[in-house]
Amino acid sequence: MDASRSSFIGIKLTAEELFAVRVDLAATVHDRFSLPLPDHDVDTIVEQIAQAVRRLSEAGDVAGVGISLAGTATPGDPVVGNSPFLGWSHVALAKLVEDAVGVPTVLNNDVRALTAAQQWFGAGVGHSSFALVTVGAGIGCGLVVEDRVVTGRSGGTGLIGHLAIDDRGPLCELGHRGCARAFAASSAIRRSIATTLDRPELTFDDCLELARQGQPVARRVLDDAGRALGRVIATVANVIGPDLVILSGEAVHMYDVCADALQAALTRHTHWTSTPVRVTVKPFTFDEWARGAAVSALQHLLLHS
Repeated sequence: MDASRSSFIGIKLTAEELFAVRVDLAATVHDRFSLPLPDHDVDTIVEQIAQAVRRLSEAGDVAGVGISLAGTATPGDPVVGNSPFLGWSHVALAKLVEDAVGVPTVLNNDVRALTAAQQWFGAGVGHSSFALVTVGAGIGCGLVVEDRVVTGRSGGTGLIGHLAIDDRGPLCELGHRGCARAFAASSAIRRSIATTLDRPELTFDDCLELARQGQPVARRVLDDAGRALGRVIATVANVIGPDLVILSGEAVHMYDVCADALQAALTRHTHWTSTPVRVTVKPFTFDEWARGAAVSALQHLLLHS
């Protein structure tokens, strides 16, 4: 197959930036582009998306556009149901973009789009069942069961961020005590360490470095985060029995600091009759998430054309 005979564009939206890539039929990235988002106005972002599509289309015709974002979105629905980071509810984004660029457009939740890319072109190849767990600003999960990406009703799958870990733990931003996000989201880790040490200037990476050096507060917070992630992964594994769990996301480099605590919690909370699940760490870039959006468009248009 000549993979270059068709191109797809993938767009990943964050709260602050747009990341875009152009891929071929083998999901190889041939070009990339990013833009800051000046605000979250729908018309403004549609124009930003159109600008990215026009720029990446200069090399030739594009068969489809995929857009991924945090929130409820599925390939079969042109409407973003809800996207908290953007403050959107019931936005017909796919139709607005199609009208602007004249190219079929497919939406997907960002974690589910990344899962689709791993299924066809990444670490999930050859595995009929696997899970993708992402850690960063939030905690997300994508599921493949018997060779199918699980979507659920209205795209409501993989909502593990507020899974209860310890009812004596810290509060998340929604007021849940001791949920996974309160322990393991990058913002929660930074806030806990910076507040306790009275060092508001600390970044997330500063906190990781303190933990590597053995600073007691940072070490405890990262160990707690690792234990929370281990319990989340064990819960996912107990429910679907995957061949593999892929760990990724913008804060995945924290694994190097909390791996021992994560693995200990994973062993402790995995059901005693189950084979221990294998965890593989996938380095993160936002371009990879944009590539996932392109793969979502490729999959949907190939399977429904």
